[in-house]
Amino acid sequence: MTRERRRRRVLDAEPTPAPTCAPDPVPAQLPSVSVDARQMAMTLAEELANLVSGVEGRAHRLIEAAPHRDQLPRTAEALLASLQRLRTLHSKLITFGRGRPAEQGVTPIPALIDRLSEELQHLQLGLELRWEPPPTLPEIGANPNEVHDALLFLCAALLRAEHGATHLAIACELCFASDEPRVQLEFALEWRAEACGSASDLLSDPNFTLDLDAADHLITRHGGNLEIRHLPGRSVRAVVRWPVAATPPVPMGPLLPATPGTPARRKAEHHYGGALVLESDPSVRAMLASELKAMERAVFTCADGASARSFLEATPDRFEILILDHPHRLDGGDELAATIRSVAPDLKIFVLAPGQQPVVAGWPGLHHIQKPFGVHELRRALASVLAAG
Repeated sequence: MTRERRRRRVLDAEPTPAPTCAPDPVPAQLPSVSVDARQMAMTLAEELANLVSGVEGRAHRLIEAAPHRDQLPRTAEALLASLQRLRTLHSKLITFGRGRPAEQGVTPIPALIDRLSEELQHLQLGLELRWEPPPTLPEIGANPNEVHDALLFLCAALLRAEHGATHLAIACELCFASDEPRVQLEFALEWRAEACGSASDLLSDPNFTLDLDAADHLITRHGGNLEIRHLPGRSVRAVVRWPVAATPPVPMGPLLPATPGTPARRKAEHHYGGALVLESDPSVRAMLASELKAMERAVFTCADGASARSFLEATPDRFEILILDHPHRLDGGDELAATIRSVAPDLKIFVLAPGQQPVVAGWPGLHHIQKPFGVHELRRALASVLAAG
């Protein structure tokens, strides 16, 4: 008997292994979300924005109080890392509540994945991430912040779907399945050891729903689409397709040089007056007062509109800037708005907006900063407003 025939007899004698349980991946569909749930998310987001801004201000005070960098309390740095997670949660709630205005822009993919990879490592320790970018890729035709947040929320949903899986592979390519080419990003989260998983209802987990709904909203409103397939106990995969960024037009001729001899507009000089702060949250109010005092402003703080009106009516010439905790303070029917128009029409108004640039009828020159904000963001914004003529 030849060696080959003996080998075949051994193989024939071995029992055939039982087939492993490998059901087809189940597509994950988004559930319907009530209007009340989205309104509740917006309420929580607004409260969270105030909390984050106030706590971040105190964390920076701890850091700045250290005489040397090596004496910096580790807890202060850990606190800032936790605050970043709270900022992400705030952004997620705003997106889920449909209170986040759309932004335009283009996103380069390599920088996006580098930033995302670092954050995912902090999100789940021990995550093994594999990313092999192709040689060339076009840019995504969507705002970088929105693309980043959409993918961060999506990856959080994948990590919830297969909690404990540690292998995340990211692939990217051009997709020509539709009339227009698209950038396709695929995320595959898998277990190290394959095991049979039991079917689970992902949509019964409100955290998964929050993550996936927020990601889907940011993707679809930029003309993209999202597909998820789940094989419980084995893997979960998500495919995102984005429109390719339009190629910028080529200039028709050389740029004209600046006209020589044109004098630069001189910065208007004025007396540094007082700052009136109307903020209902005490921690944010204290943060604003501290920064304004460091800018050598006389600061007057109040927690309600009636107190702010009293300050303005008594000494309107004292104030250079008014800081408001919400743009609704300037609504047509608000008494504070009428007071400003009558006694201090030239007052600089700085609004702590819950979203992007607020649009309030009759107030075209508003300055703003979006909540939540940190100390450095606030300093830059205040310096810009106070330096304006």
